[in-house]
Amino acid sequence: MKKALIIGGAVLGFLLTASLVIFIFFPGLPSFFKVKYQYKHINEKPNAFELVSVRADFKEFTLDGIKLKAPADCSLKLGGSGLKSASGEVELVVLQTNNKEQDETLASFQDYDPWDIYKYEQEDYKDFFRLIGTEPPQYGFSSKILFYIREYITSADCIRIRGKNKDIFFELANLKEKAMEAEDMQKLKSSNFTEYIGRIHRNGYEDIWNLSIFPDGDDLNSYLVTIKCGDETTAKQIISSIELE
Repeated sequence: MKKALIIGGAVLGFLLTASLVIFIFFPGLPSFFKVKYQYKHINEKPNAFELVSVRADFKEFTLDGIKLKAPADCSLKLGGSGLKSASGEVELVVLQTNNKEQDETLASFQDYDPWDIYKYEQEDYKDFFRLIGTEPPQYGFSSKILFYIREYITSADCIRIRGKNKDIFFELANLKEKAMEAEDMQKLKSSNFTEYIGRIHRNGYEDIWNLSIFPDGDDLNSYLVTIKCGDETTAKQIISSIELE
């Protein structure tokens, strides 16, 4: 009996020691299992966009730093920042953003802070992404963070984090779950830029394509191309033709 108690005590001591080691070195392990069941999209990333052939009769246009091809009946609108087809079936607008200037403009507003919708400050989120192995951009992070959430947040990230970073992880995991349910997103990796292609899950928005384009090695500039086109084949041909000027 005494021997059994000694053995039982040794086993219990081993289990407690093992649990302590796990807690010290993997403080987020219990959260890991919780996250995998609570967030069904947590390990999903944007699917790759498949390029398609562009019709030979499409016409080439250059709009605010973006070169693309569109149906030949399109003409420039909005001072050269947009296109519209004669039939009205295709509409397109390009917005080029200097992210440094945008950050400075936002910082000058006394009554508006893009980080007010988040629980912590911008630097806290930058530190979090560095902790999970991803370097945040120097400029335009308030606009880019959603793409970082969709691309880089996974259940494995919560294993080694604790305290504030654990709280940030759950905040971003919630945002990722909502974003994944609200919008289909695909990713196109070109030779000199990365492009995220989003389509919203809502009646009346099915023909809207939002393209967020980030040049490689250039945190200063980014582009938003919005396409309104009811024909998916035509929209995909326009997207497949996009290049930086």
